[in-house]
Order: sequence, then structure tokens, then C-alpha cells
Amino acid sequence: MPRISCIVFASLVLAGLGDAKLQYPLAPRGDTVDTYFGTKVSDPYRSLEDGSDPVVVSWTASETKLAADNIHSQPSYAIYAKRVSSLLGAYASNRDLRIAGGRFFYLALKPGEQQGKLVVRDRIDGAERTLFDPKIAPRDGAEPDIENWYVAPDGSKVAFTTQYGGDENETIHVVDATSGVLSDTIAHVGGGVSSTAVAWDRDAKGFVHTAVPRNPDGTYPSLGMVLVHHALGTDPSGDQYVFGRGLSQIANYILLASPYSDALAIFETDGTAHGSIYIRWNGNDIQKVAAPADGIGQGSKFPAAFVANELYVASKRHSSFGEVLAIAPGKTIQSARTVVPASGVVIDDIVAVPKGFITEDIDGGDSTARLFSANGRLRAHLPIPPISLSTVSADPIRGPITFSYLSYVAPEKRVIYDPETNTTHPSPIEATPNSKDFPGMVGDRVMVPSLDGKVRIPLEIVHAKSIPLGGTAPTILYAYGAYGTVYGPYYDPTLLAWLERGGVYAQAMIRGGGEYGDAWHNAARLATKTVSSDDLAACASWLGTHGYGNAKHLGIWGGSAGGFLMGLALTRNPDRYRAVDSDAGWYDLLRVELSPNGAMNAPEFGTVKDPAQFSWMLKQSAYHNVKPGTAYPAILMQTGENDPRVEPYHSRKMIARLQAESSSAYPILLIQRSGQGHGIGDSVDLQADQLATTYTFFESQLR
Repeated sequence: MPRISCIVFASLVLAGLGDAKLQYPLAPRGDTVDTYFGTKVSDPYRSLEDGSDPVVVSWTASETKLAADNIHSQPSYAIYAKRVSSLLGAYASNRDLRIAGGRFFYLALKPGEQQGKLVVRDRIDGAERTLFDPKIAPRDGAEPDIENWYVAPDGSKVAFTTQYGGDENETIHVVDATSGVLSDTIAHVGGGVSSTAVAWDRDAKGFVHTAVPRNPDGTYPSLGMVLVHHALGTDPSGDQYVFGRGLSQIANYILLASPYSDALAIFETDGTAHGSIYIRWNGNDIQKVAAPADGIGQGSKFPAAFVANELYVASKRHSSFGEVLAIAPGKTIQSARTVVPASGVVIDDIVAVPKGFITEDIDGGDSTARLFSANGRLRAHLPIPPISLSTVSADPIRGPITFSYLSYVAPEKRVIYDPETNTTHPSPIEATPNSKDFPGMVGDRVMVPSLDGKVRIPLEIVHAKSIPLGGTAPTILYAYGAYGTVYGPYYDPTLLAWLERGGVYAQAMIRGGGEYGDAWHNAARLATKTVSSDDLAACASWLGTHGYGNAKHLGIWGGSAGGFLMGLALTRNPDRYRAVDSDAGWYDLLRVELSPNGAMNAPEFGTVKDPAQFSWMLKQSAYHNVKPGTAYPAILMQTGENDPRVEPYHSRKMIARLQAESSSAYPILLIQRSGQGHGIGDSVDLQADQLATTYTFFESQLR
């Protein structure tokens, strides 16, 4: 019988014991064994890595249908599908406000639309003009997502990138801010594994941008990006090389142009750790001024700004929380002067403003901001309500300064800031024009003792004021804990759908993140990565003992690196959680490096090329730690077939192994969506489908 028939016609296998068990499609199982430094490691579902194999295609489709049928048959599904679609469909936002040349640019999502438009106002209270509407460029029935965008220093033009279906293969377009006419188009500039970057020339006649060199066969690789210069109106094939040859194949860039001169700063990272800085001062040769050991940035974060013709950077070389150092022209960080010394908050970013700069500060996830003069004199603590700063937007030459703030139960609000009086007044460009506070909902912040007794973990809990605290409230606990990334309060309009039905939502700022700086990150990284799952377990226990969802009513949720965390949690502590939603996660840690994104993540997760690291990576690889006969919780894994960051085969292999080995009656479900990647740029409809699925899954398991 052909292999394809094994999926279509083979009898379904029971997930466990009893008639209540779901019956799962029979996964193709093999006998692959790899040997690492003398250790033999079994990989029975290796064949599921080939997403083009007809057997795998058929099995995945059957799994997705089974999961969808299960979710759609739940009594709460129709309720959540309608409510989530209504909340998202009515939502409006004006995000990523950027100010240049007296103009105000942002991405505007209108109610009922699938993707945001790039718009501009010629003054802050002026009429909104559309510069690019994704509706004009559909492909295969889907609108593109505006992934990144960069305004020329005089506000005359915008370079922006688009991508389709979550593949993150980005193309640069240029639009004139006065006429709205589209001009230059440059394909294959990066995206996903190799992030895009653009820095305009001061005269707005061209820009430096990332480019992926073409292979001899005409294809384009995922790695090996360089920087080139594009002169507007010229053929992109003639763009002039600027920088990057001879560096690592996994080099990624962030570019920062000075508003005061022709200086250009290049932030380069080899993976997810701290990076190096190179500067070209006013047309001179490019000079390396800082190295990874200087503790600057990480991954996609470059906390820096040109201030008074110097580059100000937040460095964690001397302090886990960071200090602001000024690098003068022709100098390196070794001779930099300290502008803002380290304190009790993490300096997460620096924003140049007229006559000085603002630091965006993090304290365990919650954030505030301080205003400094150019010489580092503290002028004011910005008057932010006792919730979290979202963004600061300013033109460093001419103003004005705006900032926004939000909480879990209050939508983002934007105000205009007066630095002379340290006061605010409403901004004509609202962040969320038609959004309201969640009625009757509250947010609490508590500090949870860690299992090892070394720290207290910030845990933020959102629920209805009237909810009974008897341990039976269905509770979702969300966490990420990786890369030094800061997770703070955020506003999601669909969360109301969960809260208004008596659900509790909690977010844990566990170690591995950057909520308390480098030390917090390094405490759950590489060999100590399991600390993040211990912190999650501590927060889960705290919720249960304090009247929220106990082990029978608690679910955990995470995605991407948070999906890796979910794999750790469910294999190390399967009895602590009743349900797990793990989206686009890594589970076979030993195979990660074979993917384009894998080598970039070695600073966080390790490399199997090192025998010492292999030994603890095997213990952390969730796929290899699924134990036969273990009663695993209910599990839902959601992934996208176009994901360029985490291959969907991780979810396929993990689900197959869990279905084969779990002794519990709880469902173990896989949904692989077409037309979706890592979640980047998802349409409103895709977001609604995924969130309605998540809420329904948790309600069906946690009540």
C-alpha cells in the first residue's frame, strides 16, 4: 500500500484508555537514532520534519481538522468566536507614531479592516492622509502587512516594507509624503530570520538598507545580509556596498542616523546576545566603537540615540540595570563619559528630544520615563499614571514630545508632553480612538517567592472585581522568559471576552526576561534555562493557594520562546497544569541549529556542537523528555505553515509523541494554519480565529 494510504485509510489509534479518549490520526513513526558524543538519541518522528511529504501533509491536515472539530463542538466556541470577532472588528488604533519635519506618521487600523494603513498628518491636528493602503496590493486574496517603516529626516518621504502571509520576505517601497506617489521598490531586503533595517541620508535623496545577496542560481538565502546604499530613482541592482562582508553569516543590523549630522551608527548582532556598534562619522571610514562585552542591546533592541552630536547608548557593562554613556566622534566606548549612572531601574531605551533625551525605564515589567538635559542633568520624571508607559515619540530637532500609556484594563492613551512644566494635555492623534476601559475589571500586582528562594517574581493578575476567589475560577497564566525581553502590561481588547465570563488572566515576569536587567536574564539562560519553568511553577502554585485557579483550573500559555517554556513546563511538571496552549514553539532542541534561525539562538539555548552543552540541552529538550505512561495535561499547539522563525515541524513532532505516550484522557491537539507564519502581520480575521480557539480550549478544560 502506498505511504499516503497509511494516513488516509489506516485505522485511527486511541490516545489512551476509555471511550472518552479522542482518536488521533496514525503518525508515521520511524526508528531514527542520532549519536551525539557517544550518546544515542531516538527521534521516532523525524519524518514529520518534511512538510512537503504527502504523508505529512495528509497527517497534518487530519490533525488540524480533528482539533478544529473538537474546538468548534465546544458549547463556548460560538460565544467566543462571535465576541472576539466583534471586539477585534470594532477596534481602532493609531500606532508607532513618528514625527519628522513637522509631519506626523503612523499606522492606522480602522474598524472592520484587516491591516493597518500608513498615514500622515501635516500637523498634529490636521487631516489624515493615506500614503499606502494594503487593500491596493492583495496577493492570493490576502492583503500585505506593513512590517517596518522609516521616515526621512525632513519628513518628505517614507520607506516601508511589506510581506505576505507571514513569510516575512520583505520588500521596500518608497512613498512621497506630499503627493502619496509610490516610487522605488526593492525586493529581498531581509525579514524574519534576518531583520530589515533602513537609515535615510540627511538630504533624503537615498538610504542605507539591508540586502540579501543573490545566490548564483538566482535564489536568495536566509542569511548573509550586508548593508548597501540606494540612491532614489536608480536601479536597485546597482546599489553600492557599504558594510558587512566578512562578518558572521548570522549578522543582523539596526541602523541609526544622526539628525544633527551625516553620522550613521550600525548595531550588529550575531544572534540574540549583546551586539557591536560601528559608526561612520560624517562620511569618514566606519569604525568599531563597542563590542558585545560592553553589554549593549540584544537581538532587535538597540537602546541608543544621537544627542548633541554624540551617540548616547545604554550599556550594561558595569551594571545589570544599565547606564547611559556618551561616545564622542572619533572615540570608542572605552573613553565614553557617563551621562546617566546606573540606578534601581533598567534603562530600556533612549529617545532624543529637543535639548536633551528621555530614558524609558523598566522596573520588573512596569515602565516609567525620565527627562534629562543633554549633559545628563535630571529634569523630571514624566507624569505617567500608575500604569505602564507604552511609547515615547518625538522629533529631536523641533518637537513636540508625545508619549502613551496603558494597562491590562485601560487602552493606550496618548498625550502631548510639555517638558517646561512637566505636564500633559490630550493629543489630537489618539492611540486607540474608540476603545474603552474594561468595565468592572481590576489588575493586581503581587511579588511571588521563587522556588529557589533567591528572588521575588512580579505576577500581574486581571479579573472581575466580583469574582469569587475559591480556587475554581478558570485561570490563564502567560509567560515568555527569554532573550532578556521585557514583558509588561499591555491592552488586548479580546481579553474582555475571557474576563467577562469569569476567567482570570495572569502574566508572570519570570527570569530569562529582562525585567530586572542582565542578571535576571542570565539567571535562566543556557544551562540554567530550567529556572524559567521553575518560576512559572512558583507563580502557578501561588495562584492556586491564593484563591485563583488551582491545579484543576489553571492553564498556561506561551508562544515562540514562550512555546519552548511551555514544553519545559509540561514535561517537567505535568501535574501542576490542567491545560497548555503552546504556539509556534521549539521542542526538539537538538535539531534547532539546523534551521536558518537556529544558530542565532545559540547564545540563549546552547549548541549541540559542544559536548558539555549537549548534556544539558538533552535534558531541556521537551520532545526528548516525553515519558511513556505519563498523564499529561490537555494540550493545544498552534503553528503557521509559513513560519520562517520556528519551523512548524517542532509542533508536529511534539504532538505526535505526546499523543502516543500520554496516559490521560485529556485532548492533545494540533492546528497548523495555512497563510500564517510566526504571527507577524496576521490579519484581524486570523487573530480572531486563533484567539477564539485559545479561549474556547481553556474554557473547555478549566471549568
